[in-house]
Parts: sequence; C-alpha cells; structure tokens
Amino acid sequence: MRSVLALLAATLVLGAPALAGSRPAPVETHVLATGTAPCGSAVHGGSLWVGVYEAGTLLRIGGERVVERVRIGRWACRVAVDRRAVWVARDLARELVRVDRSNGRIARTRLEGQPFDVLLAGGSIFATGFDTGSVSRVDPETRHVARVYRVGRKPTGLALCGGRVWVGHGEGARWITSIHPTTHRVRRVALGAAAPRAPVCLRSELWVTSPDTVLRLDPRTGRVRSRLTIGETLSDAAFGPDGLVWVTDKEHAVVHRLTPDGRQLVDSVPAGPGAFAVARMGEAMWVTSFAGADVRRYDP
Repeated sequence: MRSVLALLAATLVLGAPALAGSRPAPVETHVLATGTAPCGSAVHGGSLWVGVYEAGTLLRIGGERVVERVRIGRWACRVAVDRRAVWVARDLARELVRVDRSNGRIARTRLEGQPFDVLLAGGSIFATGFDTGSVSRVDPETRHVARVYRVGRKPTGLALCGGRVWVGHGEGARWITSIHPTTHRVRRVALGAAAPRAPVCLRSELWVTSPDTVLRLDPRTGRVRSRLTIGETLSDAAFGPDGLVWVTDKEHAVVHRLTPDGRQLVDSVPAGPGAFAVARMGEAMWVTSFAGADVRRYDP
C-alpha cells in the first residue's frame, strides 16, 4: 500500500471558504459498503466499477447495490472499462488485470513499473510506471507491452484529451507530459504547479489537479487557461449534473465544487473519509472513501 498512500497522504488540514451563492448543497443519499480502501472508479454502460485496494476486489455497482464482485488480489485501484473488458491497475503487484466482461475470466500482464493509473486510448491500454518514470502501452488483444515511453519523475494519472495522452506527475515534478499516440512524440509542458498529478478531460478541456491547485488547460498546447488554489490534498475532478466541477480532497474528506471555468469555488461539501475518486453515473455523483470502506452517492 506504500506507493498509493505516499502519493495521497498529507498532514495539513484547512477549511475551504465557499463563495456566496444560491446553489443548493448536494445531499448524500446512499452509502454502500465496499471493503477496505475503495480506490479508483469508472462508469460504463450504466454501471459503476470500483477497484478496492485492500480488499483486492473489483466491484460492479448497478443502481445502489453491488451486482458483481471479482477477486483479483490486493492493491486494486484505478479502473478502465469498455464493452469487452475491465482493466485494473495493481501497483505493488506491478501488473494490469484484465477481467472479461462476458465470462469473468481473469488475465494478468506484468509491467516493469508500478501502475498507478490505466487508460484506454487509441485502441491501446496505457499504464503509468510510478517508480520507473515510464508509461507502458499494452496491446489489448495480446496483452503484450508494445512500447514503453520514458516520461520522467513519478508518473501518476492519465487522460486522453486533444488527441494526446496526458501524463500527470508526483512529488518533485512541475510539469505534465504529453504523448502523441501515433507519432509517439513525448513532450513536457511546464505548469509552475508542484506535483500536477491528476489530469482529466472535461468537456474537451484538460483539467489537472495538483495537491493544492486546479488548472484548466488548452488540450492541444497545454497553455493554462485558469488556475485556482483551494486545498492541499486534491485528487480527482469530474463534471456534475449540476453543471459544476467536483474535485475531491482526500485529507479534508470533502468535495469542492467549482464554476465551469475553473476560476471560482462555489462550496466545499463533507464527503466520506479519504474522499478520492469521483464519477458521475446518471444524475448522481459517486465518491470513494479511500480511508474508509464505502462509496457514497450524492444528488445535487
């Protein structure tokens, strides 16, 4: 559990002030037990998939209950899913796990580094090697590593945006990296923010969270369009059905809601312990409690 906890941990606690406004606060409407340390999540086909780190399971949630549970081994975190399979990153095992959606069969791909994140993009699977400064590109049919990109210090999150694969980085980095999936060109983009670790593509714009800052970027050039400092342990971002951007804050156990241009904080709402991954399913938002043992539903 060391690499995930080391990346997510922080020691300071700070309350975030909210802007005055008329937006109603989201309501926590359901708490679903998952096992210890629910980590990454992804939505596909009306289901929420969750990797549970300590319990070592992959869950499929439909409605408000667990409809499928697959045992894959400890350290299951980030998830990528399409109609054929679910891919799960197991960092300390140095492997990706493929779960066939038609029959539940499990296949494993050994990687050179600890995969912190996994992404489906351009007909390939991409996975970060946190300890080796690499991104592996895996053929989804053969499950063989087709190419390894050297991207530098502590690669963390992955996102496909503007035709490029964007790579976040952990402690000690002040840049993000882009990979062109066709030409294989690797390029660094300086941001001036420490540890810009979690990129995500929201409405065709690239958003990146560092521990204390949310940045909105041009998805083709990496140019910063907005920058907002709001916390110290920020993690994931997603657009909500309320038209706001939801950003989880692990150590503070809250979700911050931002205006769609990323320039203003609307409010900060209490969430589960260690609020980590956030995903929209239908008209609700689901947040994993990494420091707990559940996933929580919020209705705006």
